[in-house]
Amino acid sequence: MNAKLARATALVLIAVFAACLGGIYILGNAVNQDNANITDTESEITQEEAIEISKNATLVKEAIATAKICGVGADYYNSSMLEKLREWHSDELFKNVPKDEFWEEKLPQGHTAWEIEWGFGYLTRFGGYIVIVVVDATTGTIIEESRGIELL
Repeated sequence: MNAKLARATALVLIAVFAACLGGIYILGNAVNQDNANITDTESEITQEEAIEISKNATLVKEAIATAKICGVGADYYNSSMLEKLREWHSDELFKNVPKDEFWEEKLPQGHTAWEIEWGFGYLTRFGGYIVIVVVDATTGTIIEESRGIELL
């Protein structure tokens, strides 16, 4: 009886986690569908191109090789939004934080960026994690990749 209960619990938790990853993907696409083709200039990469570029990030390659479930979403930052982030990070609140901790500081002035959020999960055990990859929308290069929160 306990084995059946454990199996049922595991299936429910896997379904909930899969739904969360699906939510990341659906919400990311719904929020950014209008932004997918809106860029500061015609020469910038699209959302789909940024996602393809982010697949070359080391952390994403490793996760794709081991994860059983994955979802992806993207956020577009135009040059004025990046400038606002730079101003905000120059505030007194962040005076003790090194500037290189903020990925927008690594972009040249006037550039734009795509922040790609990958969610990865497992079927053999519970949990998963997020990988965030920032792609310069002007040059198409990866600026930053980091492992985000762990989902238990």
